[in-house]
Amino acid sequence: MTHVRVLTAAALIVTILLPTLPATAQGGTPGMTPAERHDWERSHRVSKVIGSDVRNKSGDKIGDIRDLVVDDRGTIKLAIVSTGGFLGVGDRLHAVPWDVLTLGPKDDHILDIDKAHLQATPGFTSKTWPNLGDERWLADNRRYYVH
Repeated sequence: MTHVRVLTAAALIVTILLPTLPATAQGGTPGMTPAERHDWERSHRVSKVIGSDVRNKSGDKIGDIRDLVVDDRGTIKLAIVSTGGFLGVGDRLHAVPWDVLTLGPKDDHILDIDKAHLQATPGFTSKTWPNLGDERWLADNRRYYVH
């Protein structure tokens, strides 16, 4: 079931983004420098976002993006950030609102939160996901990340 959700979300994102991609990103007329193309890819390609590090403003790694959650229109709403654990064992997942993450300088994402505060946020495991369609849960979760 999880694979179906991920594949459905990926197909939806591709369907929405494909018509809007610049010609250079689709292999058309070269116009981007290698640095511009790199920057574009790391902020627009799901495969470049998933797995990227999440750091706090001090530069400390606090986790990595494990998954993305999109709404019915294909807009990314949440980044599922994994903290702790090793190779997915013993890790804790956090539903971080996408709009509170900023793109970092090293193919990473910045979350303005310290490690202690992150540990106080609601977490879950890969087998105990919350109902991400519950508006009350989403609002309560968001308050941990918005200052």
